[in-house]
Amino acid sequence: MMLDMLNAQTSIAETPIGDQLPLRVKTILERNGIHTIEGVRSAYPNELLKMRGMGMFRFKQIETALFPGKSFIPARIYSPVRHIKGSSLNGVFAPETVQALARGGITTVEQLLAREPKVLLKIRGLGIHKLREIEDTIHERKKD
Repeated sequence: MMLDMLNAQTSIAETPIGDQLPLRVKTILERNGIHTIEGVRSAYPNELLKMRGMGMFRFKQIETALFPGKSFIPARIYSPVRHIKGSSLNGVFAPETVQALARGGITTVEQLLAREPKVLLKIRGLGIHKLREIEDTIHERKKD
C-alpha cells in the first residue's frame, strides 16, 4: 500500500511533456532544462518568458495547452539588444548596422568617418538604406 502511494506520487511529480505541446516549444523547454509538465508549471510565467527562444507566441501556446483560462501579460516584454564586443558604435546605430560595420573592420566613429561611402557600400550587409541611416545619424550628431 505504501509502495503504491510512493509510485503514484513519483508518476504525478514527473509527468513528461510528451505531445501536450508543439515540438518547437518542447525543444525550447528541453534546451532550458525543463522536461516535465511540473517543471513548466513551476517556471510559469516569468522564468518561461526569460528563456532563450521563448517569445509571446510560444508562451501563449504553453498557456493554451497547460493553463486554460489563464492569461499572463507582462508589463513590458524585453528583447535582448545585440551588442558587438569592442565597438563604440553600439547604441548609436541599429544593431544590424553595427554588426555590418564590424564585419568591415569599423568599430569606432573615427574609422567610420575616415571611410568614403563607396568603400562602405562594399561591406557585406551594408546597403544604401544602412548608409543613409549612418549619414543621417552623423549629420544629427554634428548639429548637437
